[in-house]
Amino acid sequence: MTPADEVLITGASGFLGRACCAAFTTAGFRVRALVRNPTAHSDLVTIAQGGVFRGDLPDGIDEAAFQDGLRALVHCAYETRSATPAEARRTNVGGTENLLRLSRAHQVRRVVFVSSMAAHDQAASVYGKTKFELEKLFTAPSDTVVKPATIIGPGGVFQRTREMLRRLPVLPLFYADRAMQTISLDDICRALVSIVQRDIPGTVNLAHPDATPMREFYSGIAAVDGIALKAVPFPGEVALLSIGLLEKIGVKPPITTDNLLGIKHLRYFDPRGDLARLDLRPLSFKESLRRLRE
Repeated sequence: MTPADEVLITGASGFLGRACCAAFTTAGFRVRALVRNPTAHSDLVTIAQGGVFRGDLPDGIDEAAFQDGLRALVHCAYETRSATPAEARRTNVGGTENLLRLSRAHQVRRVVFVSSMAAHDQAASVYGKTKFELEKLFTAPSDTVVKPATIIGPGGVFQRTREMLRRLPVLPLFYADRAMQTISLDDICRALVSIVQRDIPGTVNLAHPDATPMREFYSGIAAVDGIALKAVPFPGEVALLSIGLLEKIGVKPPITTDNLLGIKHLRYFDPRGDLARLDLRPLSFKESLRRLRE
């Protein structure tokens, strides 16, 4: 193998990162995995034959992961479990800055940052604002910012939503006039491989062009488990106030104010030009759910 074949993936033990490791390996790349605790994820060696390295953001990054050259860094890692927003920001911003510094020092050919469609100039959630701040770090010709819609697959936001719907007898439907854009897990992995193979720069929006109305989105997820969803519209602003008060007294509701702010400030991104660049025809929301059942 040569540096042209080597790809380093951060967050390799996570929902998207692990799937990316498998996709890049299948595509013929030699994958190196960056995880917080390598000894806890020795199973990754089957899909990360270039090695499993420590990547405990922000400062605990094993520079050996960058040695001998890399075709690409694919940065999937993002900390969401920190005790405070300030701690989360330190981890995510500081960690990303350190990864970029190492990438520049070792002349990584392409750096791919996985952001989100929640990230934009009007974002109000901590997640959306932080991702948008991080996007601004990736300005070199060798950088690519990927903005995926909600990923449909066995993990992440989709899986947490699925588990929530299993527990709730009735779903309070906040901001019912919004619509969700989605992308299947397989499609985003194919897109990331294509970006590295073709050296595609700039910002890439990844979603099926058709957004799904909020009620249909939740009903479709519930139907995967054979649940006939009962949803009742509920004023989003009242929910924001109520949930905010619960959080202030230490109660952790299944839906957070950050979740609600993300829904409130949903923005539609037109992905058609980027899908054409990638020669990608993504699965629709319904097709993605059908694939999960197979």
